[in-house]
Amino acid sequence: MTDLIQSQPYGAAALAIFAVAWVLQLFLLVFRFLKASNAKQAGTGDIQPVSIIIAARNEEKNLLEHVPRIMEQDHPNYEVIIINDSSWDDTAEVLKALSLSYPSLRIIHIDEEKQQMQGKKFALTLGIKAAKHDIVLLTDADCTPLSNQWITEMTRHLHGNKQLALGFSPYFRKSGWLNRIIRFDTLMIGCQYLGFARAGKPYMGVGRNLAYHKDLFFKVGGFKNHYSLASGDDDLFVNQVANVQNTVIISSPESQMGSEAKTTWGAWFTQKRRHFSTSGMYKSEHKLMLMNWPLSFVFLIASAATCLFFHTYPLVIIGMLGVRYLAQIAILHRVSSKLAISTDIAWLAPVLEIQLHFLNLGLYFINLLRKPKKWN
Repeated sequence: MTDLIQSQPYGAAALAIFAVAWVLQLFLLVFRFLKASNAKQAGTGDIQPVSIIIAARNEEKNLLEHVPRIMEQDHPNYEVIIINDSSWDDTAEVLKALSLSYPSLRIIHIDEEKQQMQGKKFALTLGIKAAKHDIVLLTDADCTPLSNQWITEMTRHLHGNKQLALGFSPYFRKSGWLNRIIRFDTLMIGCQYLGFARAGKPYMGVGRNLAYHKDLFFKVGGFKNHYSLASGDDDLFVNQVANVQNTVIISSPESQMGSEAKTTWGAWFTQKRRHFSTSGMYKSEHKLMLMNWPLSFVFLIASAATCLFFHTYPLVIIGMLGVRYLAQIAILHRVSSKLAISTDIAWLAPVLEIQLHFLNLGLYFINLLRKPKKWN
């Protein structure tokens, strides 16, 4: 090693960086991401009354398709509150027709004059305030429950000191590369927030499948700390209130809400930009925690390329990269299997991951120049 440092200082430095990055990547994969496959729940509780909250803007087709699945859940006591947020399509007429078939469906209309660009958080706040029950279960108009046990699975563990339930919401498998990269992105995000939560570090949830007690919402003043942002009704709220004592992770297949992925790159970029706009407001410890994965990946690849350029233990570098990618594929395959979602993207991880890192970096810099302002 001394001879290596003297003859190839750059290669030796790159080798040291590679070793540290490789260890960190394997640690995160095994001790964080793999935990997302742990299906153990925090006990069972009595079936409790639930208020489902959905904010909808121009969602006539999705409401017609998905609301019946929600209204036909196998749960003895629940209501559904849909907030029509200044829609200009036929959402109002669709909701009126649905309410004739489902008496437990409650509708709140927000006129465009009153809305005044308040955003989704205003609509959700109205729905939560109107809820009759202590537990609220939030989802989106373009989501559909993957079983008739969705409400029960997502809320039955909210007893005692458990006030917040983090669920999982996969995208349906379709053809095309865009669908693959969106599903891969969702799987990686799921591995992180579910895995870290199970490791005692809850930091975010997804608004497509999230449940909590109303008291928890009002205790922190709802969304007041980030009301001006277009996003954050899910991840920033969870980042503010979640801790290891009050959070339960629900990932059983019966608890999931499925959704159609975006079908154009532009629509997905817009969605991703909204999500990126909130990450800067995470707690400092969570931002540092989340930076470990992309930064260690960049250092891993850059140092590996440097070592190969200087012919510094090339077989060792290639072998260790192979171990890392095999571990990633195996872990993503296991998590996908436990979540009962398609495992096809696990095999494509080496290719999808590189592309996703580049896309995320580009969208991050775009957001620095211009932040998104609309929720829909």
